[in-house]
Amino acid sequence: MEKISSKIVNSCKSCTARCCRVLSVVLTVPEAVRLVRASGKAPHEILEFTSGVNYKHTPHYPVLAFENGQLHDYFIVIRHSGEDCIFLGSDLACALYKDRPFVCQLYPFDLDGAEMKKKALCPVKFAKEKEMPKVAESLRADLLKHGEIVRKWNVAHKEKPQLDAFFAFLKSEGHL
Repeated sequence: MEKISSKIVNSCKSCTARCCRVLSVVLTVPEAVRLVRASGKAPHEILEFTSGVNYKHTPHYPVLAFENGQLHDYFIVIRHSGEDCIFLGSDLACALYKDRPFVCQLYPFDLDGAEMKKKALCPVKFAKEKEMPKVAESLRADLLKHGEIVRKWNVAHKEKPQLDAFFAFLKSEGHL
C-alpha cells in the first residue's frame, strides 16, 4: 500500500477558500484586461480601484491621483461580494480558475514562487509545482507592462481613476 503524503500539490480541492474571502487580489493592468475578457463582463462589474492597499507590500506601480492637495495611490483589485471574491462559487471553487490571476496561481507561495508565505491562510500543506517559475516569470513580465501603462496614464491624468475612463484609455492605447 502506498503511503499517502500530507502534501497536496497546489490542488484547491480540500480548500476552505480563506484566501478568496479576506485577501484583496491586486491586479496588473494586463491581468485586469484578461479577466474582463475571460468573464465577459464590463470592467466595473468585476473590478474596482482602491486606495486600501499598502503600496509597500505590492510590486505593482500605483495609479496616482491628487485629491485635496494630497497624492493618493490606487490599485486595481477584484471586487468582493460582501467578504468573498465575486468569482468564488458556493462550492468554494473559482468560476474563472483557468484564467485566475498570477497571484492566485502562486498562492500560498510568494510572488517569485520560491518560498511559502509565512502566514498563509491555507488549511493544507502545498508542494511547489513545477510550473511556478513560469508563472512567476509571467507575472514579472506583466508587472513591467503594467508599469509602462500606468506611468503613461499618470502623466496624462491627475484625478481619482474611474474604471470606464481607464479602460477607454487602454483601448485608445491599443491594449484592448
